[in-house]
Amino acid sequence: MFWRRERAEAEDDEQKDLPPEEKPSGLKENRELGKISLTFHIGDESQVGRVALLLASTTSPEAEEECKDQIAAMGWRSVATEVGGLAGEVPHKLTRAVVGAALNGGVVSKSSGEMHALMHATAEAIGSFMAMSLLESSVGVKLAIVRNDGWLAVAVVGDAAYHAMAHHERSGLGIMHI
Repeated sequence: MFWRRERAEAEDDEQKDLPPEEKPSGLKENRELGKISLTFHIGDESQVGRVALLLASTTSPEAEEECKDQIAAMGWRSVATEVGGLAGEVPHKLTRAVVGAALNGGVVSKSSGEMHALMHATAEAIGSFMAMSLLESSVGVKLAIVRNDGWLAVAVVGDAAYHAMAHHERSGLGIMHI
């Protein structure tokens, strides 16, 4: 995900001028650890949430496009986007990003039923991604919206933390009947 790479590059820039004794221990070089390829069989329309999680978990534009192509081949619609910032800013950014991506990507129409389903699934996904807190945290997420004839799912995969050195992965999922 882009925000993780950008944050790592910024941290590397901050630390490259430090003398060896002042550099934090345990820093690892950015490298690929491996690759996981799998086949996932979709047996029911109610598995829309699993598909959304898979799309939100993609880590490159190529993998995202490949996943969206496979979703389209099933006759389902999908779109993905990214949002980042401080936790207090994220709800406003998230609403605009989700609505814009879903409408522009043709995943939902401007009907009240489809917009209602989108907003409820988004609220459920972000609520399970991040507990509300008094502390101001930094957040970076990839959102995927997938829908079929009866269901709409919003998946959120990303990282968040109260301090840049403590970022860790999180995920959330919301599903609503259309």
